[in-house]
Amino acid sequence: MKQIPSNTAIAVFCYKRAAKLRQSMEALLKNPECAQMEILFFSDGPKGPGDKDGVQATRDYIDTLTGFRKIHKVYREKNLSTGPNFQQAIQYLCGHYDQFIVVEDDLIVSPNYLRYMLDALDFYRNAGDVFCVTGFCFPINKGDYRFDTTVHTRFCSYGWGSWSSRVSDVVWDKDGLQELVDHSPGFRAQLNREGLDLYRMVLKQIDGTISTWDIQMQVHVARHSLKVIYPVLSKTHNIGFDSESTNTFGVDYLKTVTDPGLQREFLFCEPGSITSFLQKQLRRPYSLVSLASRKVANTLIKWTNQVKKPSIQIPQA
Repeated sequence: MKQIPSNTAIAVFCYKRAAKLRQSMEALLKNPECAQMEILFFSDGPKGPGDKDGVQATRDYIDTLTGFRKIHKVYREKNLSTGPNFQQAIQYLCGHYDQFIVVEDDLIVSPNYLRYMLDALDFYRNAGDVFCVTGFCFPINKGDYRFDTTVHTRFCSYGWGSWSSRVSDVVWDKDGLQELVDHSPGFRAQLNREGLDLYRMVLKQIDGTISTWDIQMQVHVARHSLKVIYPVLSKTHNIGFDSESTNTFGVDYLKTVTDPGLQREFLFCEPGSITSFLQKQLRRPYSLVSLASRKVANTLIKWTNQVKKPSIQIPQA
């Protein structure tokens, strides 16, 4: 097995979904690299009395885990909410590690997820305009494209990794975001290029409707014209579209084909290689037609008091 840099960590974010975390960790532990790596669990505190049992069950499960070189547990006494919990965790990671790989408690990763992420972080390390590497990809038709990665400009939070030097100056606070909205010419247009949902998410984060962290990442990517490296075959899939979830609800539009995990060597594209027919496919789920279709479906779900419906087909461009 290749040597793993000692300054690399796995970061796991969790709350009160012990059963999902178990599924996620069982999948992660199929990656042989786990035995050589440190892992940190950032467990948010209960929001109210009704959440205490779920939070405690999650921590009880974490306390049973083995299979990693070292396990660190950050158990919040109070509820920070998703955004602040993540922000504080990133600040800690940036202060203690050179690079990190993120897994959330509702992600199932392939057996080669860590190998892919580690090799990609090594390959793109010196490309200053690459912000991060993601492990997720929608189903795409790659045709005769020969590389295992492609370059895009939208941040994706469903399993990702980056270098501490690249994320240390992300604007997290509401005042900073409001300043960008009010005084940055072209800010809205920059975001709209990568999805018509993004500017609306910024406004919701500012007014407190949502508590998240990934929109701040996308703002950083858009403002600085950075790149995100995607696999052409997804290494993760999301199991979080249900009543336990904090920020995912309704139509599960993230269904994808996941790598079986047998591949251990990857052919990485150059960071300056923009492949338009692949970018078009990656943008399609965030087009006006696709977003409108999901909104209608999610409204129907709320009306019928259901949590989940079968995934809908993403309209073809």
